[in-house]
Amino acid sequence: MLKTKLKKIFTVSTDGEKMGVKEVILRFILPIGIVIILSAGVIAGVWYLNKDEGPGDSVNDNSVEEVVYYPRKLDGVLLSELRPPAVPYAVMIENKDDSRPPAGLTRASIVYEAPAEAGITRFLAVYDPYEEIDKIGPVRSARDYYIDWAAQYYPLYAHVGGSPQALAAIPEANIFDLNEFYNWKYFWRAHDRYAPHNVYTSSSRLAEAISDKEISEVYDYETWRFKDDRAIEDPGAQKIIVDFSIPVYEVTWQWASGTNEYMRYHNVSQPHLDENGAEIIAKNIAVIATEAYVIDNEGRLKLRTTGKGKAWVFRDGEVVEGTWSKPNSDSPLKFYDVTGRDVELNRGATWVEVITAGSQLKWDK
Repeated sequence: MLKTKLKKIFTVSTDGEKMGVKEVILRFILPIGIVIILSAGVIAGVWYLNKDEGPGDSVNDNSVEEVVYYPRKLDGVLLSELRPPAVPYAVMIENKDDSRPPAGLTRASIVYEAPAEAGITRFLAVYDPYEEIDKIGPVRSARDYYIDWAAQYYPLYAHVGGSPQALAAIPEANIFDLNEFYNWKYFWRAHDRYAPHNVYTSSSRLAEAISDKEISEVYDYETWRFKDDRAIEDPGAQKIIVDFSIPVYEVTWQWASGTNEYMRYHNVSQPHLDENGAEIIAKNIAVIATEAYVIDNEGRLKLRTTGKGKAWVFRDGEVVEGTWSKPNSDSPLKFYDVTGRDVELNRGATWVEVITAGSQLKWDK
């Protein structure tokens, strides 16, 4: 029957001659069959290779994309994206007892705390310019020794006036000056505080000042070396007490093993909180000793910021004793252990506590 049908269908070749059934099979049917068999084999193979994979799975289960992190310049915090260099912000923040609580202090990468007048300390807070901070302050006046610490970062330096020594030093310093006296639009006065404890700024206003003043120079400043946290089996410095003057300005840093962070207390035992209720914490506490001199009838001080002196670096629940060094105003403040090696800091916020002859430093387990 099959032969009869084939004879009826395939009786003429392309050149008009008759072909037999056998010739038709060899010439047409067999090649088509081979193609069908090969195609089926390929489809079966692809199905077998992919039969255990779900939607979105790759054929190679061992291929893992490597995640690259980039350390932030000021504090070594690891970021998932590389950010272009930008001018950091350095802001003078008040610490007088009736100016508390501060705003935005918890967001600083680096904070320098040193005595100003009458045993009252003041902060120089250094911020990464990519941080978005709605409120920073209260902003207060400049002192020349804070300018020395700020100059190493080539920052936008925000303050409200300053001592005669500070105002004379500013034009020669490696900073972009932002004095509220002449740049009021980048600051505001809060109505729930009385002057002079009511001046504030924000990261957006500081960024606006950078843009308006066409500050495009970004200097490659040097910072500290950073490391990852490490576990300490027998921590030797879990509680640090920095007694600047009177109890209201006594500072305690309490180390927490679970987070490897230091929580700040002031006024002897009260948690030092930001205005939004956030606790002030740090990953590193560096204490440096220097000399201070009263220079005028207002009780203003002159602190030695360059040269060398004793230093204690607290991190990971332990203390590293050594020295600090800052060859000149523009050079970075560095910390060295007793062997002369750089002290590595943990990634995160660092507080530098500056003590003088009238201050005391204690620590215990």
